[in-house]
Amino acid sequence: MPRYKLTIEYDGTHFSGWQIQPKDVTVEQALEDAFSTVLQEPVDLIGQGRTDAGVHARGQVAHVDLSEGIDMEKLLLGVNGLAGNQIQVVKYEEVDPEFHARFDAIGRAYEYTITRRTMPLQRHFSWTLKQPVDIEVLHKCAALLQGEFDFAGFSKFNEDNFTTLCEIQRSEFEVEGEIIKYRIQANRFLRNMVRRLAGTMVRVAQGKMTMEQFKEALENPNSKIPTFTAPARGLVLEKVFYKK
Repeated sequence: MPRYKLTIEYDGTHFSGWQIQPKDVTVEQALEDAFSTVLQEPVDLIGQGRTDAGVHARGQVAHVDLSEGIDMEKLLLGVNGLAGNQIQVVKYEEVDPEFHARFDAIGRAYEYTITRRTMPLQRHFSWTLKQPVDIEVLHKCAALLQGEFDFAGFSKFNEDNFTTLCEIQRSEFEVEGEIIKYRIQANRFLRNMVRRLAGTMVRVAQGKMTMEQFKEALENPNSKIPTFTAPARGLVLEKVFYKK
């Protein structure tokens, strides 16, 4: 059976994340239902990894095995129509039968959006701050994250993690008027990790936590220094990277 790599975009506002869960509405379940309805047979999607409830994606990746001779353009026209305007498969390509969306991924990139005032058109896709932040402090915090660290203190416990070490390849804030973008890329991420990093760095930039405390939490995962989790709505999975 041919294997296809799918790139998926979605507004996660009304979904309980990507991964199928009993009794919850998830992106993976909605897409599998759409594929199964069009093809009139069960379809199993394998995603590169989960996103939490309320988190969005511009470049989620999954793979799927389909029967020979399927017209993919026609299939995806039907799938996207059934999936609705909150989920769309935006790209597909046939890949090697051994390709695996999760295990072959070598990196991921996320973007977190913060606004410094209430912006009605951004309200579902950003975190609005009620207090001012020191932009220079944000830049300094982000710069500390280059390299490999144990992010156990910046993540939700997951017994399936074989390690809590992650290598950060990009970490930077960019300011565009009233909008602050935090962009981060790493070989892997832990659950809630980006949101906790973003939220904690904002706390530092608001003077509610010292730079020394942030450094201690980063360098010592057992420090017991509390971290702060930013709202899910500001986070977007931008891209998943694979070897050429």
